[in-house]
Amino acid sequence: MHVHDAIIQFLDAQGVDTVFTLMAEDIMGLTSTIQAAWADDIEVVEARHEQAAVAMADGYARASGQVGVAAIGRGPAIAQTGTAIGTAREKGSKVLLVVPETPLSATEDVKAFQQQTYLETMVGDVEQVRDAERLVPVFTDVFRRLHHDGGPIAVQVPWDVIDAELDVDDDWRDTALGAPMATPTRTRCAPPAADIEAAVDAYLDSDATVPPVVLAGEGAVEADARDELVGIAERTGALLATTLQAQGYFADHPFNVGFAGTFGTTLANESVGQSEFVLAVGCSLNDHTTDEGRLLDGATVVHVDADPASIGRHSAVDVGLAGDAKGTAAALLAELDRREVDFAESFWTANRERRIADASPFDQREFPAVSGRVDPRDVVPKFDEYLPDDRLLVTDGGHFINWVLDGMTITHPDDYIWTIDFGAVGMGLPIGLGATRTLTDRTPVIVCGDGGFMMTLQELNTAVRHDLNAVIIVMNDDALGSEYQQLAARGGHTDAALIETPDIAAVAEGFGATGHTVRSPDDVDDIAGNLSAPPDCPVVVDCKVNPDVKHRFYDSFHEP
Repeated sequence: MHVHDAIIQFLDAQGVDTVFTLMAEDIMGLTSTIQAAWADDIEVVEARHEQAAVAMADGYARASGQVGVAAIGRGPAIAQTGTAIGTAREKGSKVLLVVPETPLSATEDVKAFQQQTYLETMVGDVEQVRDAERLVPVFTDVFRRLHHDGGPIAVQVPWDVIDAELDVDDDWRDTALGAPMATPTRTRCAPPAADIEAAVDAYLDSDATVPPVVLAGEGAVEADARDELVGIAERTGALLATTLQAQGYFADHPFNVGFAGTFGTTLANESVGQSEFVLAVGCSLNDHTTDEGRLLDGATVVHVDADPASIGRHSAVDVGLAGDAKGTAAALLAELDRREVDFAESFWTANRERRIADASPFDQREFPAVSGRVDPRDVVPKFDEYLPDDRLLVTDGGHFINWVLDGMTITHPDDYIWTIDFGAVGMGLPIGLGATRTLTDRTPVIVCGDGGFMMTLQELNTAVRHDLNAVIIVMNDDALGSEYQQLAARGGHTDAALIETPDIAAVAEGFGATGHTVRSPDDVDDIAGNLSAPPDCPVVVDCKVNPDVKHRFYDSFHEP
């Protein structure tokens, strides 16, 4: 068999059912063989740009929890994927990049550049297969690390090696090398008893006149620590809050105040900012979560993290507990029980519950109306009402994201994908389409600004060709909205950030999708049927929003 045949067999043995790519001469043997001989097992999704192919693999990995695979050509092809690779790297996504190198037999290569250095810089983890006999051991180790530690990981194989003959026994797939990877059982560990006692002492020594806060991050979600954290909150009368990427973890709890941080809800930021005691579990307490430290100013902070090096890395803390979120929370709860601590009635009152339930996610400021443009505060709740409850929400970056985070319901962290891990606009659409490829039980909803959408709109063609049937909402202000608001706040020349966008609904129709235009809340009512049911083709909504309606996020400068 050829080396590319062995790669395909290995991917199949690992349960890979999708490869994202844009065909190039050095990977065409691999991708065409999949399409010709493996179509019943593995689908090749041909994107319209290499960057999108990598982003789709990232979205697939995030939504499925499995390895997302992208096969990308050498030289200029892989060079175009930097933003998508950086985004996957910052997230730690389980993405495998299969990348050819210059043929070993070549004396020169018009596509040659410092590819190894580039990949080491962008991906960080790069393996090479210069000898066909190294193929199976390298891929086995790479998949093991992807499953256990995340990614991305790039495997480089010279073009002439990819298409070379491989002398391997037919029964290699029945050995440990070809067996699917086992998922390790999570170790539950708690800090020493003395540290647990010190944390409870810190709580008891804090101001008892304002509610404490339990702040949960992704680590708490991954450890399934919800019941223990709710138990602690009940004992202490704490309010429940999350980080942005853990939002929805306490969605159905009456004393959930939302997510805190730079993008956070008014109620959550007010609650954390006023609290004298914060128990932060499974979150890094980075500048985004603490609003550059302002939210924790003056509070006693107990920080729980499985990685001791993460404790206090971004924010000063009073007590650090190195341990699994679930195990540590259980130990804290047991210590509260031992000391018979019970202050729930002090803060879990009917009045506070009503205030939380009645709190508006939007501020009520008035802005001048613009003809043919809608206030995003009027339409985002409409979208939230009509879109299916069982949905996966994916957002791109830009001014619009603040309205979406305020007004779209997220009932569990798994129902939301944040795509600006690398601070890059334009990743929302392809990451969302990659996630769409693996969804069977939820409706994918992708929300972009017009700037980010225009960066990758060619992937509408990919969505139509491969039945990636998502609802795509474009919050279109005919501007680079974030820069527009920042220029306005600084008294700058806002006209520089205005860029007229073409008729997005017409463009969508031209690609074979369904297009709608929204200029008023009534227009959302008119398309409710196309929003509430799972789409049978991509649905694109061009929502014409007023660029002068400013989110509270831009009331203060957020300097680098």
